[in-house]
Amino acid sequence: MQYTTRRDGSRVETALSGRLTFADAGQFPQFLDQAVKGGTVCDLDLSALTFIDSTGMSLFVHVYDAAQASGQKVIMRNAKGSVADTLRRASFDTLFEFK
Repeated sequence: MQYTTRRDGSRVETALSGRLTFADAGQFPQFLDQAVKGGTVCDLDLSALTFIDSTGMSLFVHVYDAAQASGQKVIMRNAKGSVADTLRRASFDTLFEFK
């Protein structure tokens, strides 16, 4: 997984790309620190995310927990293909706003 983060006022915009798998678990604490903390909206652009496994999905559970603890809104944008299917099958659209 690769990601870039940009802050725009109270919005933290993060674009994820590549594969989000067990191999990326070591990056989760740093990702959470950069993408979730410090804003009122966490905007995740998933357009370049090509694959996600169950460990990768657990990152989004951590995002949800951190956002709930800080009163932050999370938006998932542009998920497509197998990533969108996987997130919807796991009912992540009940936890996050999908656009």
